[in-house]
Amino acid sequence: MARSVDKNLKKLSLACVRPTGWLLDEMTLMNNLQKRLGGLMHSEEWESGENLPRYARGVVLLANALDDKVLRDKAASLVRTLLNSGREGGDFGPANYRALSPRIEAIKALLSYYELLEGNGLPGGERIMAFLKRYFKHQFNNFGVTPTWYNSRARLLDEIVAMETVYRDSDKEWLHDLGEKLRDVGTEWFRLAEKFPYKKPAGKYISPKALKRMEKTVYSYDKVDSSASRKLKPFTPELVEKQWKKQSAAVETNGVNVAKAVKYPATYGRFIGDDSLKNLSLKFVKQLMKYHGTPTGMFSCDLHLAGTNPARGIDVQAAVEMIESLVEVIRETGDYSLADLLERIVFNLIPAACFADCSAVQDVVLVNQEEASRARQLAGGEAEFCNAFLLKKVSRGAIAVLSAFPLYLEAACLVKNDELNFYTYMPCTMDLSVEGVNITLSEKTGYPFRNTVVFKVEQASSETEVKIKFRVPKNTTMQVISGGQVVASGSKEISVKCILRTGSTFMLKMGIPLTVEEDEDGNVSLFKGNLLMSYKLPFDASADPVDRRIINFNFSKKWNIAPLLSRRLTGGARTLYESETTVVHEFSRQPFSYDAPPFELQIRAKNVLNWDYDVNGFTQIPRRPDFSEESLERTFIPFGCSLLHIAEFPKCNK
Repeated sequence: MARSVDKNLKKLSLACVRPTGWLLDEMTLMNNLQKRLGGLMHSEEWESGENLPRYARGVVLLANALDDKVLRDKAASLVRTLLNSGREGGDFGPANYRALSPRIEAIKALLSYYELLEGNGLPGGERIMAFLKRYFKHQFNNFGVTPTWYNSRARLLDEIVAMETVYRDSDKEWLHDLGEKLRDVGTEWFRLAEKFPYKKPAGKYISPKALKRMEKTVYSYDKVDSSASRKLKPFTPELVEKQWKKQSAAVETNGVNVAKAVKYPATYGRFIGDDSLKNLSLKFVKQLMKYHGTPTGMFSCDLHLAGTNPARGIDVQAAVEMIESLVEVIRETGDYSLADLLERIVFNLIPAACFADCSAVQDVVLVNQEEASRARQLAGGEAEFCNAFLLKKVSRGAIAVLSAFPLYLEAACLVKNDELNFYTYMPCTMDLSVEGVNITLSEKTGYPFRNTVVFKVEQASSETEVKIKFRVPKNTTMQVISGGQVVASGSKEISVKCILRTGSTFMLKMGIPLTVEEDEDGNVSLFKGNLLMSYKLPFDASADPVDRRIINFNFSKKWNIAPLLSRRLTGGARTLYESETTVVHEFSRQPFSYDAPPFELQIRAKNVLNWDYDVNGFTQIPRRPDFSEESLERTFIPFGCSLLHIAEFPKCNK
């Protein structure tokens, strides 16, 4: 088997990218969130589950991105808790918890901490590397003896990136053999990517009752020391294989599993040296978005795949996993359409899940969400998995969002030989090395809320000639105003050759018109670039009468409107009947704010007379909408600035 090598684009270490501007403000708010979560978690011991390792990784990523010593110390303490769970022989994790999924999350946290130490020239990396090596050797020696099932088995290939790092450090060929074992035993994600079978909501393939019975059985066996488990049949390979056959639809439609799996063909292919496998990742994403895609850039999954209905939920934890997967697949494929999905998740879904100050977070977000309430349980049925905002409470959504912006920061610049590739645009400062020349490059921009990007070489050890590729985001036009010689220009990319030296600058200017996108159901959404626009309405907020840490929201006015569109297509695209009016506001320290959004749009719209709640209390868009005669101007704001959302509408032509 070939030794794995980086043939494609390379990410910058988080130690080399420092957020500035609105991105720094947003990550500072996320840091405040992690402080509140830390006060609610008992992190001295790792008793069970994924919460502690996921939280530890969020702290590690924030510490690395923000270059914060206090955060680094906290990260070190959390990592020690994970390391202290190690046992003789190489295994680690909660002693009374059989599931592998918490260990897999811990491996990712340890790898992120290793990258923090190595990227900042700090000691201790060798201990992390030795720990990971021992665990992988233990797993290699015992894999056929210790059976695994359910989500743990579905996520085995999530270990590949850490295994690749260990392999580079030690060149142990048995790691490739372990990789093959994980691929062969785990869910057949490559087969699913080749021919995706789940084209309808998961309820068509597995009933909620069967799902609950399955989850109860899995939990009983995973808690090996519980009194209930002693009454169960022995946990044998035969039992596991029998149960595994029943679990396929459940694990293969689980949103977190699927979001993780998107990157597996690309990362496994890189590990074994098979460059063709990355195309399966592209195919996987395309099919997911076709059958379950939403305007936010993320597929719907209120725990399990939920179709294209805008009143079905999107799991925030799965969305953060999707951010990580998209960055990895972009690195391997260079595909520009994935960068559009990445931006849509980061600019829309992640901020929409949080209060403007990140003091409360939802576990699930809906494209059309006229209510955020514990009273309405979603398809998952879990008490904590609802569309309410959780205040001063540990939840899967709150822990997940800590990692979102640091993972996005990894896409700031992708490097290949003497070539710089900008797939997205964000305010930051980067330390680069191009052909042996060390460069500190600043990027100043208000994108996606503003239309200019200015790059400046703050310092360069010498002059160097480079090629720079700028991606043109979806629904925009772009030109290089100054700096460098344009050698190629198209609708998706602009290529420039230039000499970089201290003081060099170059500027991009974008045209970002309001565009109308129509889905396969004939419904429409409005975009400014990759910013999804949502109808702005006042709302009522109240604390939940049962649990004061839960905040409920409801629109206080009718939400059922539709933007007025022109019947004629302009340049092959649908447009508004009457041009919108833009009101630009100053940036605040809370950029995704309902009260102070960076801009608002005034758009003419009609009321939809027969758009109301269905029998389940959700806002189903009518197939044959009935519109009012009169039209009025309505206010729209970026989706991420709104706490409640109406962002997908029936098509209303003048």
